Amino acid sequence: MLIKSKNNYKDKISYGGGLTKPMIADIRSTDVSRVQNYFAHNNINTEFQNNRFIAWASVRVFEILKSFQENFGLKLGFPTNILVKDVNSLNLPNLENTYGFCNLVPSKIHKNSDEITPAKSIIFNKNFPWHNINEISDFDFYTTQNSSTDFFLESVFHEFGHIIHEDHLLQNFNINTVLEKLISLTMPKTVEHYQDTYGSLVEKEICRYAKNEPLDLIACDMSKRFIDNIDLNSLLTNGNPFKNSPYERFYTLRSLFKDKTPITSLIRQIYQGKIPTTD
Repeated sequence: MLIKSKNNYKDKISYGGGLTKPMIADIRSTDVSRVQNYFAHNNINTEFQNNRFIAWASVRVFEILKSFQENFGLKLGFPTNILVKDVNSLNLPNLENTYGFCNLVPSKIHKNSDEITPAKSIIFNKNFPWHNINEISDFDFYTTQNSSTDFFLESVFHEFGHIIHEDHLLQNFNINTVLEKLISLTMPKTVEHYQDTYGSLVEKEICRYAKNEPLDLIACDMSKRFIDNIDLNSLLTNGNPFKNSPYERFYTLRSLFKDKTPITSLIRQIYQGKIPTTD
């Protein structure tokens, strides 16, 4: 699950990606070791390579999601690992211009190591120009329509969204079934059908990147719902992001009724791990 960003963005774009001066000051004063200890206390392994922005952004998103969980009774899963890696050291293609990706199943991803990276791991690109995240967020939203909001934390919410989706499946199905569902949803034939059948709808309703593959539809839509329900200056939650949505608890009780929109039906199918159909 990659979030691609163009390199040729304009340095002077100033639409407002949401990264304020007080936030910048807070990032610069971030104690990365303290953040890693905080995550360890919450049973999440981290290695930020002394990247203050990723450490700060990860803990902010984690705390926002915990607030949603506590305030609205949501069942949200969290990652086992949050790592910063030099993507050139990984045995995966086309990562140079990405924010990061999710490792959803245990995998050997390192070129020169047999180390197994656990499932539910978020890996951020060490070499990404994070110092330009405000401008890049604007570019991805306004110019390429490659993101569902222009908020600078969307890439982090996106990766956490993948984890929440996988955890939802693990809460409802056994591990082997979840693995089968994830493989089915990412098979080239499934992706091709999804893009051909739903690409225009998804691009219109969510964003261009959401039509990349079914799992990205969930992460893009979910990140937008989270961002739409926080105060962008204080980063405090102000609403339930899952209210009247395909992610709401007991939503299936209402599935006896016709979905309000085609995009709602599509999201619900994929969230449950089903290959999308036109039925």
